[in-house]
Parts: sequence; C-alpha cells; structure tokens
Amino acid sequence: MRMLIRSTLLAVLFALPLVVNAQTTARYPMLEQFTGTWCQWCPYGADSINSILNYIPNARAIAYHQGDPMATNDGNTVIGHLLVNSYPSAAIDRLLVNLPTGGAAIAISRTYWGSVMQQRNQSASPMSISVSGTYHQDTRQIAATVTMNALQAMTGEFYFNAVLTEDDLNYDQKKNVNGTVITVSPYYHKRVVRNMITGPYGVTLTTSGFTANQQITQYVNFTVPASYDIAKCKLAIFVTTKVTLTVNGQPRPTQMATQQAWQESVLSALTVIPVEMISFSAAQDGENILVSWRTAMENNNRGWFVERRTIDGEWKDLAFVNGYGTTHEQQKYEYLDRDTRPFTTYDYRLRQVDFDGKTDYSPIFRIAATPVPTETRLLQNYPNPFNPNTFITVELAEESDMNVAVYDMLGRIVKTLASGVHPAGGHVFEWDGTDANGSAVQSGIYFVRMVTPTHSDTRQMQLTK
Repeated sequence: MRMLIRSTLLAVLFALPLVVNAQTTARYPMLEQFTGTWCQWCPYGADSINSILNYIPNARAIAYHQGDPMATNDGNTVIGHLLVNSYPSAAIDRLLVNLPTGGAAIAISRTYWGSVMQQRNQSASPMSISVSGTYHQDTRQIAATVTMNALQAMTGEFYFNAVLTEDDLNYDQKKNVNGTVITVSPYYHKRVVRNMITGPYGVTLTTSGFTANQQITQYVNFTVPASYDIAKCKLAIFVTTKVTLTVNGQPRPTQMATQQAWQESVLSALTVIPVEMISFSAAQDGENILVSWRTAMENNNRGWFVERRTIDGEWKDLAFVNGYGTTHEQQKYEYLDRDTRPFTTYDYRLRQVDFDGKTDYSPIFRIAATPVPTETRLLQNYPNPFNPNTFITVELAEESDMNVAVYDMLGRIVKTLASGVHPAGGHVFEWDGTDANGSAVQSGIYFVRMVTPTHSDTRQMQLTK
C-alpha cells in the first residue's frame, strides 16, 4: 500500500534550508490527498483528514481524485509528478519522508499523516500569505490579490499555486467494512480539487529567490463555472520551491516542496459583491396590482419593504417581504396590492434591507390602474427587441382558462409562460430568453401565442444578444 524509494542521505523530513535566527511565521501545512470512488480504503483516509483538521487548526487539505468523475487532467499530472502509486495516500507539503518500515516516499499512507502534519505544524515558515479581493455573485468572477512576504532571504526557484476545491460532491463510494466491500450511497466527498487555476505546476514567481522582507504580489482571476456550488468552494493558495532529489545515485525528476499554504472559503475570505436585481415590475391583476421581482443571488438579505406613492405623493410602506438571507439560486417574489383605485397612477419601488441595517432602493415602476378590460387581447411585448428579458401582457375581459407560450420560427414550443384559469384583468408574464429546461436560446425571431376558449392571438418578438 505504499510507494518505496530506496535512497541515501535522506532526512526524516526533507526540509528547506532556514537561516538561523531568521524572522518566521506560523506554518499552515498542506495535505494533498490522492483518492478515488473505486478505492475501498479511501473513506478511512477521508475520516483521518477530518480528524487532523480538527486537532491541528492550521492544517489545510485538498483531494485529487483519480479514475472517477471528479478526476481532472491537471490533478492526474500532479499524481504522476509526485509518483503516487497507492490509494489512499497523501503528500505532506510535498516532502520526501523516510518511513519507519524502510525506504522513503512523497505520497505516504494514512498511518503517518497525523504525525508528519504535527511535525510540520510545529516548524515555522519563512513566508506569510494573505489574500484579499472580491467575488461577484452576478458574473461568478473571483478577483483576488495574493500578497506573499519573504520573512528571510530565500534561494531557489519558487512557484505560485492557486486551486479551487468544492465540498459535498455526491458520488457513490466503495468501502471495505469488516472484509466486505460495499457501496456507500449517498456519499459526500469533501475537499475535491475542481480546478487548478494556475495549472499542475503553478506559475513561476522567481528563479533566483527572494531577499529578506521582500513582498511579492500575484493576482487570481477566475470565473467559477455555474455547476460549482460557490457556497461550498474554497480557494487554496500555496507556494512551492523546486527540489531535485537523488535516488539510488540518480537525480529523479524535480518535485515542488511547499513553503507555505493558505486556504479559506471563497465567500468568507473575499468581499461578496451583491447581485443586481434581475427584474422588477408591476401589473394589473383584476382590480389589484401585482408587484413582482426576481434576483439571481442574494447576500445578507433580510428582506424587502414594498413602497407605493401616487404622483407627487409621499412614499408609504405597504408590506415587508422576507428575503432569503444568503442564497446562490434565483428567487422570485410577489406582492399583491389590493388597495387600488381605477384611473389612478401609482409608483412602486422596493427598499432592500440587509441584516446589518444597510439599505438599497430598486428602480421605480409606474403603472396606471384601469378598470377591468372590456376585451380579451394579447399586447405587444416590451421591450422589443430585447436582451435578455421581456414582458408580455394579456388582458382578460373575464375569468378564463388561458395558455401563453413562446414558439420558434419552426413552430416548435420553446417555453410555456402560463397555463390554467386566470382572473379577469391584466396579466404580465416575463420571458428571460430560456427554454423549458432553463437553457439560454439563440438570438432570433420568436413568437408568443395566447389562447383562450374564445380568443387566440400571436405577436412576434426579437431576441438580440
């Protein structure tokens, strides 16, 4: 279960040279786990890491998967570079470790993880790392500034590594229980390496080293794929140096020994830029007015005060609608204003309130309340052309069963916007340029069709991107 390298002149831990009496800082040792869903012993490795993270607060960990759906090409390159040939195993700061049973290895079995991590945790580091920046909820863009301080003179080639991991990915896992291999389902994998932002070997910081107290700055810009749950993602930063080892009298391929590591949740380490509201509108619904709005994601959102005024009047609170706090999924809100009068023009707006008391206002939406329509009809969408959203209004002279759907140029249904019985009055439906599966459609001409038992009508729409 372990890889052995017969070697000479190896210390128990291969340590980087330190200057005597140099300024140092606390070390954050990095454990890089090698695992797979097919590995019957790997769940016990994951349990060991959970334990290590509990009793060594400075410990950091990431997990490379091999031969399963969570594997990545860059991760496989790292596995080959560090000569991994047993599972589960882990590299501790990518150091060559002499084993009590003989030989040495970079990727060692879980028997030794705790003791080696403890030794590394007790040794100081000649470098510090700090990270600041933003995560934009709307664009899913990470823009981070990484500041590294060399607390002493350091010689050699140094590399900068940025890795994004994700917790709680659900894939079936093999497990050996008392000699019987079972499949655990569901099984939630943690610390999974999702993207090696700087590639498998990192990017070069210097080929000659650093002077004492030198400050080095690197920037991380990365768009997080929509399939990642950003609430469960961590950003890992670590600095490595090139080391050439002599094995059996021959130099082996260089490996990168880790100098210092940093790892935190994206949402807690970076400033989250709240998403702008996707849409806000008001529409007559019978004798009432329906106020509706949508958000893409929310951060620290306590909720919304719905405000209304008549022309030249003062703003008044109508109601408070609870928000979703922090969420990374689209949310839809509605409020039905039942205290309206025909032939009156109203302005509506939202006053959004955070849990810390900060407020923000939506745009103002103006609508003129009218009596119940005297005829049933489909109005032209607005805006038109549009990107990415447009609003479609239907007026019903009486309560009626109604279907409203979007079709493409070939007459194929793209998305149903409304179906079922609706009360008399005006009804506004929003189309965001997606099909029934939520996938964005291409630019072009589309048609919206309204059908009731007594009426049908079609309007042409143009989506431009």
